[in-house]
Amino acid sequence: MIYGDPFRFALQFDVVECWNEPDDIWKNGLFALYIEGKKVFGTVDAFELRTTFGFYSKAPINQLVINDLDVGSSELYKNASDYFLGDGEKLIDGLFDMTCVPMEDNHCYLYFIKTSDGDRLVWSTDTDERINETVLPSGTVLDVINKLQDCHL
Repeated sequence: MIYGDPFRFALQFDVVECWNEPDDIWKNGLFALYIEGKKVFGTVDAFELRTTFGFYSKAPINQLVINDLDVGSSELYKNASDYFLGDGEKLIDGLFDMTCVPMEDNHCYLYFIKTSDGDRLVWSTDTDERINETVLPSGTVLDVINKLQDCHL
């Protein structure tokens, strides 16, 4: 099922029945993430979906502060990457790591920060060689997270 609008921001979780044992608590299937009409992550692999679903449904998006720091996408991405994956000591206030385990395992990283102009996302799908960025209307990411909170996988 797709949560959100793939032409803006959406998360997709699809259980693949033949990848699961009857009555097992785990739900294996496909996970994908869309930003502005493009599938940013959609590797075909048997991912355990409950963990990924839980990660996003519990994301504290509504608790993050708005930060209008004038910083380029590469610098914002580097700050997050250094902090979450390396030895960075100071994270830009309000910057959040939206990278779930399946994405990280496949070298796809996504970071989020709320600004007065909207929901700012920076990501890389090629081990940091090209940094992508977009600013979505304010509340776009929170709306998707809220939809997840109302559902169960």
